[in-house]
Amino acid sequence: MKYFIIFFCLSIIHLLLDSSVCDRCAINLRKLPSYKLSRSGARSNQVVVSRKVIRNLDECERFAISKKALAFNFGLNINLNERNICQVLQCPEIRNSSLLTKDKNYRYYSMYPNYIPSEEGTVVCVPKAGIFILSSNNLNYTQAETFCRKLNGSLAHVISEERTNGLAKFTSHKIPRYIGLSNNDDERIWKNAFGEPLSCFEYRAWGIGEPSNSRGCVAIVTPSNAHGVPFWKVVPCYVALPFICEISP
Repeated sequence: MKYFIIFFCLSIIHLLLDSSVCDRCAINLRKLPSYKLSRSGARSNQVVVSRKVIRNLDECERFAISKKALAFNFGLNINLNERNICQVLQCPEIRNSSLLTKDKNYRYYSMYPNYIPSEEGTVVCVPKAGIFILSSNNLNYTQAETFCRKLNGSLAHVISEERTNGLAKFTSHKIPRYIGLSNNDDERIWKNAFGEPLSCFEYRAWGIGEPSNSRGCVAIVTPSNAHGVPFWKVVPCYVALPFICEISP
């Protein structure tokens, strides 16, 4: 009877822990940022990844979400045939809204403002992921977190292949950069900048022998070999490194 009670108690604890993790993983189900009208009578010349004839704006927005588009052009009654066209874009306009082309038949919608200041680093777009700032400042992990928050962002979420590989295209193999993944508090689990445990995701990009420590902060590294794949490396959180901020829409 004694062993049964112990087993029962351990089972309850396990269920509670699983429930806690599941609740935190549910953050992945949070509502996506909405598209906002950026300019009427204009369209973006960013790369069109897909297009579709649609009935209305809501259908265009749903189509854009299905393609993980960061922006789209909505064409009104093209050729007067009472049909609309939806052009979903690889990236939004982020440097200068004057690059938009005037066109009375279009409206341009984006998740992001038309201009993102670049004084704090290099602004880049990773298709299907978002807008990021690569800072060349060397800061420790906590300082880097604070820096990104001041830019209305966070250290970059990289727990997907498209994010890790997409950001690696903009990084040098000689310079590791902090990203939003760490295990440096009392919970002793790897979490991203939003507090989501790594166990919520299937994707991993640990380098050989990583994680090399049970505690620490993570940097993304691009191998010098042109055919190598980017990987995550654990470094002490007090080490000063450049870093990548992800800008919130």
